[in-house]
Amino acid sequence: MTPAATSVSQSPAAPIDAPDHSRPAPAGRAATGTGAGGRCPTARALAARPAAPTEAEPGRPPVRAGNPAGSSLLRCAEGTTGEYERLTRPAPARLDDPGDLIAAIPAMLGFRPERSLVLAVLCAVPGAPDSAVIDLVVRCDLRQPDTGRASDEGTVAAAVSRVCGRPGVVGVLVVLVDEELPDPEASPAQPVPVLIALQRRMAAAAVPVRAVWAVNSIGGGRPWWSLTEPGRRGLIADPVASRVTLNRVLDGRPIRRCRGELTALIAPDPALCAQVSAELGAAQARAKDRYAAAARREDPIGFLRGELVTVLWLISNTESGADLAARELADLAVALRDRGLRDCMFALAATVHAEAAEQVWSRLARALGGADRAETAMLLGYFAYARGDGPLAGIALDAALDADPHHSMATLLHTALEAGMRPERLRDLARCGKDCAATLGVDMDAAQW
Repeated sequence: MTPAATSVSQSPAAPIDAPDHSRPAPAGRAATGTGAGGRCPTARALAARPAAPTEAEPGRPPVRAGNPAGSSLLRCAEGTTGEYERLTRPAPARLDDPGDLIAAIPAMLGFRPERSLVLAVLCAVPGAPDSAVIDLVVRCDLRQPDTGRASDEGTVAAAVSRVCGRPGVVGVLVVLVDEELPDPEASPAQPVPVLIALQRRMAAAAVPVRAVWAVNSIGGGRPWWSLTEPGRRGLIADPVASRVTLNRVLDGRPIRRCRGELTALIAPDPALCAQVSAELGAAQARAKDRYAAAARREDPIGFLRGELVTVLWLISNTESGADLAARELADLAVALRDRGLRDCMFALAATVHAEAAEQVWSRLARALGGADRAETAMLLGYFAYARGDGPLAGIALDAALDADPHHSMATLLHTALEAGMRPERLRDLARCGKDCAATLGVDMDAAQW
């Protein structure tokens, strides 16, 4: 889902990316790729899903998601998919106290939320009627980051209810994080419009709101209080000492101070953009020369194989600590304009090279504009989604659609994220990418290329 403050268009699902005619397509090329009519079942499934309806101004609905909360009889597994965070690990940690749950939220989201509505979506545990598992956590902005004005509570509640009103959901837990919330010990409690709208929506969907807690900020020793049980309050545990935090750190996933640190990973770098833009024309000319040479040899597949190996070699350089130059970034951008070669990149998300590839996609997205930025931001979104980092996935997919509102793969992935599709459902894209590369004679699983 997208943040409440974000207004972005959501195109209906369409066949996955049409061919790019900006560079020649080698003759005699086998039909590969992840088009809706092609051979990737995940792509076909995504294309078949209707886009979520919008109840605000035209644009993508305003919610994103993240991960767990907890109360008594509540088990919280670590693992994420989002500003949708989905809990997928088999060994859950028990969070019996609201202070423990709230302390775990930054680790579950990957950043410390501010001015946010955070919901933990509860699902029943088979064979354990007194327990529930937090299957998904949703986060949305209470205020628009650009203006500071309150987000429309009806729009927020409608977007959240679309996520929560699914089969198997037995309730939600809510945490309001806002430095302007008055402590009820200091002043009388005031109605919270977004909470009223949310409770109304949840009641209509027959999804009970099990508890609502409020905090001014998330930090060790900071107070929390209940908005559904007057007089109940406590202190937040140390987020650094949370078991969920420890597990995230051991998994090599950083916890950022704020969401802005995530957006900075993909924010355009004007100086780098200018350097790479100056190289794009020469990079495209070099690619055309290589294609012409391959055509004279009647070896179009050899041309694509060479392009793929070059891309993989540059990713390997990044893995070795090299900083790609503007000319190399331009060569990568031109190579990724070929949809078949682009599709091969999905395979890297399931290999030991995934982290290095993500670094390349992030740097490319900061260095490019237009359709080229959309392509690399989409890849970054897919990689983040596939490994369970929903907040970064949503930010990257937003950036892709801002750069190219008609990018069908970004649209499909964004719709899947909004619908709470599990990351493992996307693994077919990686398998299809591996198959695409195999037709070119390249093994994407190799330790070295």
